[in-house]
Amino acid sequence: MIILGLNYLSHDAAAAIVSNGRVVAACEEERFNRQKHSSSFPLQAIRYCLKSAGVGLDEVDKIALFVNPHLHYKLGFYNLLEGFPKSVLYLPHAAKLLMKRYSMKSRLVECVGKSMEYLVHYVDHHVAHATSAFYPSPFDSAAILTIDGRGEFETLCIYAANGNSIKKLHSIKFPHSVGYLYSMVTRYLGFVPQSDEYKVMGLSSYGTPALCEKFSNLARFDDGGNLKLNLGYFDHHYRYGKSRNAFSDKFVCDFGKPRAIDEPISQRHADIAFALQRLTEEILMSFVRFTKRLTHEDALCIAGGVALNCVANSKIVNSGEFKHIFVQPAANDAGTSVGAALYVYYLLSHNGQRYSFKDVYLGPSFTEQDLARELCNYQGRIITTRVDCPTSTGAQLIHDGYLIGWFQGRMEFGPRALGNRSILAAPTDKSVRDLINKKVKFREEFRPFAPAVLSEYKHEYFECDSKGHLLYPFMLSTVKVRPEAVAKIPAVVHVDGTARIQVVEKVNNPLFWKLIKEYHSLSGIPVVLNTSFNIGGEPIVCSIKDAIDSFLHSGLNCIFIGNFLLEKSDGRTYSG
Repeated sequence: MIILGLNYLSHDAAAAIVSNGRVVAACEEERFNRQKHSSSFPLQAIRYCLKSAGVGLDEVDKIALFVNPHLHYKLGFYNLLEGFPKSVLYLPHAAKLLMKRYSMKSRLVECVGKSMEYLVHYVDHHVAHATSAFYPSPFDSAAILTIDGRGEFETLCIYAANGNSIKKLHSIKFPHSVGYLYSMVTRYLGFVPQSDEYKVMGLSSYGTPALCEKFSNLARFDDGGNLKLNLGYFDHHYRYGKSRNAFSDKFVCDFGKPRAIDEPISQRHADIAFALQRLTEEILMSFVRFTKRLTHEDALCIAGGVALNCVANSKIVNSGEFKHIFVQPAANDAGTSVGAALYVYYLLSHNGQRYSFKDVYLGPSFTEQDLARELCNYQGRIITTRVDCPTSTGAQLIHDGYLIGWFQGRMEFGPRALGNRSILAAPTDKSVRDLINKKVKFREEFRPFAPAVLSEYKHEYFECDSKGHLLYPFMLSTVKVRPEAVAKIPAVVHVDGTARIQVVEKVNNPLFWKLIKEYHSLSGIPVVLNTSFNIGGEPIVCSIKDAIDSFLHSGLNCIFIGNFLLEKSDGRTYSG
């Protein structure tokens, strides 16, 4: 049975193919059209997924969509109920959103043909998040917590899962939303909502608790599963489009004027980020405790955009409320393409076999012939050398202080580069962090980098909790760096002494594991700095062309594509 899962007309449009219960391909449309967080119909992602699965569109049994238009009428109702009288102004927008969701089928027909219309199955948005986390997990039964900005009308849901069945137990309705809380402050701090929340998370480590007590006025929550935003600080329940700031005049009155995009970051901004992160963690922990009491499960699965907050995830791990935790690696809306497809598969197959995620290398790969064809477009600009062992050569160059691009195998699904579309460097020189931020990534100087560590050595360098072992391979949780290791790997230690680790297992990515192993032999350090292969404002590279263009327009010293080493013919290390 072949199920095509889709997410579009929302941020992080994506496609996924499930074949007899196994996710065989998944990819975000942004990787093809190069528009970050693209909402476009994922036609190129669909073509890739079908090709990867070796099937034609006419062989697809069902098309699973990530949202249910029939539930969208409740958005205006709950918003009106909670935000009256101002929320009356939101009703036209709610109606417009309803029509937009109902246009999904016509957009599908327009792009892939009318015959596909009869294969469509709508999946409730938070159900798609829930199934994206539970079905790829290794658990037979588990509690599920889904947290985002908003689905059709819900913003947080709790489920109990057993076998192939999932039952909803509790939910929070719009306009009360952890995701909107975080996005509001993201915009206030001069960043882009639904895109730059991770910047705020990184900035929070530079803050102090000075504003935490004042910030607590933004939301009321308790261990009984209740959450109420203080809507006086927000405008998302009555403004929309370009008129919406997300924050209200009251918020500006209490916390000062918002930061302009090009304005330097002050201590006040860092303190606001700190207070937001602290409040978010408190809310999430309240719901984690409530989820435990509702389900009495030992295992917890988490999905939704808020689940990408790896600092909050570490608090959940360290709390000990659950013995085992799994977070969907593509927890944002891209992952709902997988969740919707899996939901429909198990709905139709009932007791079909489940397959847990060991890795998320579900995107495109390329051949030597592809490289040869592409290099014809860069004659005179690139020196290409075939190397017998790219891991040995790469490890030596990293040890020598080079910044290298590492382009190997199938691209990762989700927002983290996990060793196939990565920029790599030695973690031993703290200054390399500033160099990459300034000359390669073209981004804010406070942004941290992740360590990729050999599984065999993770406990020597990091305080890893066994309850988080399913998160660590996917960069989904921060951990404390052991005091004795900080001086050895300063480039990957954040200002608060933590790191968002990637634990690398030989069985899951033997080539990346071997590269780190050979670097370890040279340096005595079983860790490399790993960050996504992209330059500022662009998605992670997908194609060979993407990789070469990023290389030529950044301070990377060289890149590896398969068994080939590519260098700039003029020897430049920075073309900006």
